[in-house]
Amino acid sequence: MDLAQCSLNSVTVRGAGFTEVADLAEQWGFGGVGLWRDVFDGVDMAGTSARLRRSGLRVTSVCRGGMFPQPTARLRREALDDNRVAVDQAHALGADCLVLVCGAAHGDLPGARRQVHDGVVELEPYARAAGVRLAVEPMHPMMASTRSVITSLSEANDLIEAIDSDIVGIALDSYHVWWDAALQQQIARAGNRLFSVQLADWVTPIHGELSSRGMPGEGCIDMTGFVADCRKSGYSGLVEVEILSDRWWAADPKVAVQAAANGVAAI
Repeated sequence: MDLAQCSLNSVTVRGAGFTEVADLAEQWGFGGVGLWRDVFDGVDMAGTSARLRRSGLRVTSVCRGGMFPQPTARLRREALDDNRVAVDQAHALGADCLVLVCGAAHGDLPGARRQVHDGVVELEPYARAAGVRLAVEPMHPMMASTRSVITSLSEANDLIEAIDSDIVGIALDSYHVWWDAALQQQIARAGNRLFSVQLADWVTPIHGELSSRGMPGEGCIDMTGFVADCRKSGYSGLVEVEILSDRWWAADPKVAVQAAANGVAAI
């Protein structure tokens, strides 16, 4: 795969600042960057946007909004306020989408899922006014208690169809969904509601639910087939490399980016 059709997600080189992430992406020929919000700390957003325009790098995603299920009304209001800040940041950068990590269960799984639905519905008008698309990210079921109660692409499709907004779609990460026997059919069902496609490989043994991922080609996922299915469904955007890995975080960022580039080039 041509690196110009790929995006380097900042978490792949966690700890690198915005300028270093942008420089590495530009040096290796990536077409864009996906940005976690920690890289904005202390950074002038206008200057950040100008830096990206000069380099021609596209912002494929901002991560993250979401975390809608909360045990109290006060915490739900605080989550909504933070989501609006995230929308503003995505707008300032002209990002393709704001990724929604929907939030964990708090002892009431059906109730948490209702709060996700209601939270996205409440955020939607603010995002629409800002011209920002919202991308629900289905996560692996092991993360239902910590990060998201939306645990399959089928569930995510059900959610966005129920909300029925042209600015609410899906961020699809190979790491979270590769195991699903219905994946091909559900990707086709998502169609033009795929707003983001992300790559990370499944490497065993898992030593941590969050940070055991591998570069494309290091694990057992059919990355070529996954990308082909997403393209067949109509996805035409850049494909992100988003690797949360203790092993790769310990490496020099230049080495990690080279591994990411080599991995996607083989797809």
